Amino acid sequence: MKSKIIVLLLIFGVVLLSGCTGNEQPSPEGNATPEETVTPVENITVVETPEENITAAETESPKKNMTAVEPETSAENVTLKENETDGTIRISTPDIKQTPYTIRLDYYKASTSSLEIKKGETVAWLNMQDKPRRAFTLVSEENLFENVNLVYRRSFAYTFNETGDYHFSVVGQPKMNVTVSVVES
Repeated sequence: MKSKIIVLLLIFGVVLLSGCTGNEQPSPEGNATPEETVTPVENITVVETPEENITAAETESPKKNMTAVEPETSAENVTLKENETDGTIRISTPDIKQTPYTIRLDYYKASTSSLEIKKGETVAWLNMQDKPRRAFTLVSEENLFENVNLVYRRSFAYTFNETGDYHFSVVGQPKMNVTVSVVES
């Protein structure tokens, strides 16, 4: 019995080692350590009012207009304050004006999936995805603007100057699709 175990172990060892031998010549590039490439982070600044109020009522039935305004702000200039008594979130950036319609991107879904606004109104998208923090890519299906990367606590605003239905999506997140209907004022 012991001899059978020894023979099986020897056969197993030979089979195991036979995979290590061969006539292949290793290529010098195969062992090279890959160099890291650094992709620059794009900072997007939104031209809006200095303070933006988001209330629970706005997120439940938001009707907002969006105009593409793509100013860039640095992350240091954005402050977020949440008032615990009334649940209001205020976003302060030097160049952001107050927009009546804000779509929050949080918990892998948009705060609203459809919005009806008047011509000339502005809509802002705000990335509040905290756990885990993710950057989202906002896409206009009608190519109103180039794809916008929204990192945590960043917003993008767009003013709608023409009537119609506009569709927006976030890459890889089907629950973040939004349709904005713009009507005459």
